[in-house]
Amino acid sequence: MIAPLLFLSRPETLVFEARFGPFKAGKLYLISSGKTTWKGKPAYRFKLIADGGVPFYRIKDTMLSITDTNLRPLLYKKVQHEGNYHYWGWIAYDHSNGSALYSNGRRVKIPKGSLDPLTLVYVARTLDFDKRKEYAFPYHVDYITETVRIRLVGRERVKTPLGTYDCWVVKPIMKSGKNVFGGEGGMRIWIDRKTRTPVKVEAKMIFGKAIGVLVRKSP
Repeated sequence: MIAPLLFLSRPETLVFEARFGPFKAGKLYLISSGKTTWKGKPAYRFKLIADGGVPFYRIKDTMLSITDTNLRPLLYKKVQHEGNYHYWGWIAYDHSNGSALYSNGRRVKIPKGSLDPLTLVYVARTLDFDKRKEYAFPYHVDYITETVRIRLVGRERVKTPLGTYDCWVVKPIMKSGKNVFGGEGGMRIWIDRKTRTPVKVEAKMIFGKAIGVLVRKSP
């Protein structure tokens, strides 16, 4: 069972200011609905919005995950506008039958309990890295099935406009080399040990390394 953390019991919005090297690159939003329903059953709804880019390369991405109360994804939807690349699609996860149905009608077999990229971020927030240094989960997205390992790679004190946080630094490790932002490379997340709030994110993108720092939180 998932620990009763505040971001699961009430709505939450996290706003990150993103940079690519010396360039300001807009905002990243992580939005949790708290407890809600989907198709008449208790659920959680998570959304990621990336709005910005660098000169001559505009990004406007939205990811939506609807999960059951054990943080197993039921629906994952992705809308991408990155430069001249545009994509829209969804995946419906059927954990009872171990399958995933794509918006193009294709159905594939998956391990039961497979996570999607956005749900992975929220699952990482429920984990206690003082007790274990690594956790493993089945993972499926974009027709790729694998095991993702969420590994503690350090502990750091991070200063942000909202204050200073004592953080676990964790790294999702995937054989595919993808990260939640679709980049071909690693990703690190700084999670406050007390509140389990991600306060800093670093990910490799198509044109370099992106760093996001928490600048606003509600409630």
